[in-house]
Amino acid sequence: MTHRLVIALALAVAAAGAALAQSPPPGQSPSEQSPADALAEAAAPPVYKPPMRGAPGGRVGGASRSAVRLSTPLPIIELLAPSDHAGLTATPTPTLLFFVSRPVAWPTQFTISAPMQPAPVLETTIPSPGAAGIYALRPGDYRVQLRPGIAYTWSVSIVLDPRAWSRNIVASGTIVFDPTINASAALAAPPLRRAALLADAGLWYDAVAAAAAAQHLDRHAALDALIHQADLSEAAGYAQDMPRH
Repeated sequence: MTHRLVIALALAVAAAGAALAQSPPPGQSPSEQSPADALAEAAAPPVYKPPMRGAPGGRVGGASRSAVRLSTPLPIIELLAPSDHAGLTATPTPTLLFFVSRPVAWPTQFTISAPMQPAPVLETTIPSPGAAGIYALRPGDYRVQLRPGIAYTWSVSIVLDPRAWSRNIVASGTIVFDPTINASAALAAPPLRRAALLADAGLWYDAVAAAAAAQHLDRHAALDALIHQADLSEAAGYAQDMPRH
């Protein structure tokens, strides 16, 4: 065997080894990710990028302003909403999330209002939370769809006194349905990537909903990251100190 032939065989063996190293395992196509690759890709927390021309609005937090002393501490409500601007959604029937700091022993109300409309778009009593935690509300469950471009105010209220609304605990936020943002690629992504892509697109409400839906896969890391970015102090403390419900 000549020296040139030996070199050629060595090169062929090296090339074959490289091809084997790059080929996917049996049963996995080249376009599919291994679980390890998927976890590595999803390791980076979502980073919310607010819209450059966001509608005015923001979050108003819910603690009691009543002077009446009660025998038990009152709950605190925080909506999972941006603090200083209207959050966006790419769907007319988004999932809205709110946090409550303790069980609620009073009636609880969910309201959606539109500007220049005297009557609420939706005003309904919802089950009062029986434990501290993060809860979901879906306007679609009440046959309500948001219209494009309108800055809706949504609120969750604990009704301590139906005759004096100023004494009740009310938390509100602003939401705008923007159908011009194409979220199809983000919604088709794996669950652990979905929240990051939606947050990068400026779709706050969709990103938070995706993070909450996938919290069992990442031990609520993505949800915690978004909570902290929105300066949700009560919900952030809950995320650190208490198990997720």
